[in-house]
Amino acid sequence: MLTNKIRGGAEEHALSILTSMREYGFEPGLAAPAELLSAMEPELSAAQVACLPLEFSSLFDLGAGARLSRWIRRERVELLHCHLFAASLTSAGVGKIAGVSAIVETCHGPEAWRIGKRVRGSFWIDRQIGRLVDRYIAVSNAAARHLIENKRIARSKIRVIQNGRDLERYRPLGAEVRAEIRRELGLGADPMLLVMARLDDQKGHRYLIDAVAKLRDRWPRMAVLFAGEGPLRDALRAQADNLGMNGSVRFLGYRGDVPRLLEAADLVVLPSLYEGLPLAAIEALAAGRPLVATAVDGTPEVVIDGTNGILVPPADSAALAIAIDRMLGDRVMASRLGAAGRKHMEENFGLRNQIEKTVAIYRELTGISKEERAA
Repeated sequence: MLTNKIRGGAEEHALSILTSMREYGFEPGLAAPAELLSAMEPELSAAQVACLPLEFSSLFDLGAGARLSRWIRRERVELLHCHLFAASLTSAGVGKIAGVSAIVETCHGPEAWRIGKRVRGSFWIDRQIGRLVDRYIAVSNAAARHLIENKRIARSKIRVIQNGRDLERYRPLGAEVRAEIRRELGLGADPMLLVMARLDDQKGHRYLIDAVAKLRDRWPRMAVLFAGEGPLRDALRAQADNLGMNGSVRFLGYRGDVPRLLEAADLVVLPSLYEGLPLAAIEALAAGRPLVATAVDGTPEVVIDGTNGILVPPADSAALAIAIDRMLGDRVMASRLGAAGRKHMEENFGLRNQIEKTVAIYRELTGISKEERAA
């Protein structure tokens, strides 16, 4: 169950699980807004994922609840996996009433809609919905701490399964691919920064734009590419225009060729204000790219400062500018950190590990063994 319309990190995480399930004897299904289903259609179709276009207009959208209930009964859903609390809030009760045997919620970190909100910052409702949730998956140790310390969810319900990616897909592609994609993007030999993130307050794009403005004299021909969609596109474009950077900051929208974009990049930047455990960081390091990121939540579990990347404080344009300048100005260091990043991802963040640990939870909760699934 997904509730966001835009394809981002949580959605990519869920998609990696859904497209692997038939291999383990499970029949996958996805209830999500039609806009998101359309964005994921090629992968969902190839994996034969049953889909239900569904969007809750509010917590009390009885029509959407009834459609979900009928779908659960028709498809004989055994386990409902909700990604982010909003999905559990709207769907956990419906799932229990419709007869699912277990409910799982994946916590991808703090919820964006609650940040800075006094009433929305209360976690009382989370604990009430938590009575219906049989197991929580935290994508990082930081996300687990958030569940325990802020939401006061019982430790016994929580399992940490760090995000993983297909490391064969996200790997260095070589000089020929780099030259090809840079030609397509209209880039010469000038430095190129890449940000792979939703255009949302959480991701801190505005601080990066300010940082790059500070570096114009040092790197006058630097290009900054934003790959991703989101509600802040117009505001970020206006900010870049006001700083006289309309020619250097480019908005690519959603891209399905992230590995090629990574190969074209001289540096990947992740200026987030908060995270669960960022897929963008895993992908960049798996591709051997130098990375500057903010030291928030689960990010330091992926990026080890000075070993495979550089970490800076969040919401600090000056620190970002210094780190970017340092990375672009020392290509030997950048290459060393990129190579170390690839090695660290190979040792710790493969997708197979994430999937198999998730499947183990599914089997535990449904009481059906691997052998019974295969029969």
